[in-house]
Formats: sequence, C-alpha cells, structure tokens
Amino acid sequence: MEQDLAPGSTLSVDKQGIIYALIGTVFFSLKPVLIKIAYQLGGDAVTIMSLRAASSLPFYLLILCWLLRGSGQRQKTLRYGWQAMLIGILGYYFASLFDILALESISAQLERLLLFMYPSFVVLISMLVLKETPKAGTFLSILLGYLGIALIVAHDIQHLGDDIWLGSLYALLSAMIFATYLVLSKRVISQLGSQLFTSLGMTSAGIVILLHFQWSGAQLSTISLDLALLGIALGFFCTVLPSYLIAAAMARLTPSAVSLTSNIGPAMTAVFAITILDESFTIYHLLGITLVVFAVIQVNRKPKADRTQLTSSAEENLSGQDKATSPAKTKTEA
Repeated sequence: MEQDLAPGSTLSVDKQGIIYALIGTVFFSLKPVLIKIAYQLGGDAVTIMSLRAASSLPFYLLILCWLLRGSGQRQKTLRYGWQAMLIGILGYYFASLFDILALESISAQLERLLLFMYPSFVVLISMLVLKETPKAGTFLSILLGYLGIALIVAHDIQHLGDDIWLGSLYALLSAMIFATYLVLSKRVISQLGSQLFTSLGMTSAGIVILLHFQWSGAQLSTISLDLALLGIALGFFCTVLPSYLIAAAMARLTPSAVSLTSNIGPAMTAVFAITILDESFTIYHLLGITLVVFAVIQVNRKPKADRTQLTSSAEENLSGQDKATSPAKTKTEA
C-alpha cells in the first residue's frame, strides 16, 4: 500500500489526465455557442458543418498518415477500416448535421442538455438489441433527466416559439445516432485502437460532409471572412483538439473518472451561453441542469464491484506506464 502511494508519477499521471479531460470538456462545451454565432453571421447548417470539416480534415489526415507508417496498422486498417469509416460517417456526419440543425431553433443550453442525455439511448439500444438488463433505478434516473429538460422547454417555448419542438427533435435524433455510434464502435475500437479509429472515422465523415457541401450548390464566395474564421475555430478548437485531449485523458484515467469530469459540460455551456450569447438563465435552467447531470451520473454509475475492478485495472496500467519510459513505447493519445 505504501509503495502504491509513494511514487509521484502515478499522482502526476492522474492530474495530467484530469487536466486533459477538463480542457477537452471546456472546448466541447463551447461548440454550440460558436455555432449559434455562425448562424448570426449568415451561415446555414451545411455551410457551418462544411467549414468545421474543412478545417479539421487536414489534421485528421496528417494523423492518419502518421499512424499508418507501421505495417501492422495498415493490415488492421485493410481489415477493419471500412467499419470505422461507416461508423464514423454515422457518428460524425449524421449526428453533427442534426445537431447543427437543432441549434437554429433552440438555445445552446437546451441543445447541450438534450445531447447530454445520450446515455438514455445507449441504455435503450443495449436493452433491445444487446439484451442487456439495465441496473436498478436506471429508468427513474432517465425520467428525472427528461423532467429537467421539460422544465427548460417550458421556459424557452415562451421566447423561441413552436420551432423549439423541431429543434428539440433534431437534437434528440443527434443524441440517438451518437448513442448508436458508441454501441457500434466498441468492438471496432478494440481492433484498431482509439487513435486509428477516430482518425479513420473523422476523415471519412469529413470527406462526406464536403461532398454534401459541393452537392448543395453552395458557393465559397458567399462566405464572409468572419464566418470562415469561426469555422476554422470550430474545426480545431471544438473538434480536433478536444477529441485528442479526451483520448489522452482516457489513457490516464478510469472511464468513470473521465465521465465524472465531463459532467461539468452543461454548466460550462450555460456559462458561455449567458456571457457570450446573452441567453437567459432562470430557476428553470438551474433545476433542469441539476436534474440532467444527476440523471446522467446515476445512469453511468457502475456497481461497486465493477468500480473496484476498474480502479485496480487502472492502477495496474499506470504501474505498467511507469516502467515504459522509452518514447517508442509510450502511447501518445493527444
């Protein structure tokens, strides 16, 4: 026990992972606010999505080329790459499209909370398709989460009108597609690794998004400089950077620790929306955020035995990382 507590390297890795997770969550939380600003600058859903993809695609292509230097990675890509590409298009093209469409009609705060409820769809898919039995209290937690969302909808409909229903539907579709993406991606990630899977998925989705832009007949000449710069910020700061920061955090922390850290997301989006977009924040929003975050924490909470096993596994992995001091042997998730 004393030996486990003595080395400073384990504590350093934990702190590093938490910092990566927090920064990644903050950048992800800024995304709906920047998209709302993009609409104010005259953008539409296809243009905003395409600018984001165009500015992030070169980074993912470079990382993908770097990862494919090894023959082992190329062999895995030949065998499983098509699955990663199809799943990536599902998660990063369709989910993103519905998400951006939603933000045309609803507030950034409501959008963030609706997407944050994606674990409810993971539970539903796992129960109906994978025949997994949800743990006790799961459906009560989900009900509380949607009660929190209903409070915010009841407030926002007075200011945003009936369009809020269509926007909420788009956001829920995005959450459902993202949940499906997560369920489908587990097995493929185990074969390819998170970096290669993410790079293949984001690259294929980016290409499809740009093809959609070309097919839509939109003209680059109609895009203002301010909108183009905002699209670059969306692509790098709200897509590329946080995706690898979260991956780096997952390499250093247990899944439950990363999940708990990401729970600050809705609160961060609320802060950005209030200060940047001047969105209102009432007792309805406070209660709604509280209920949704509580519900998601409860749904994601694992049984005590599983948490103990995860912690032990993490400690063993960290011990192994301490021994792997050679740069060639160290995984760089960021």
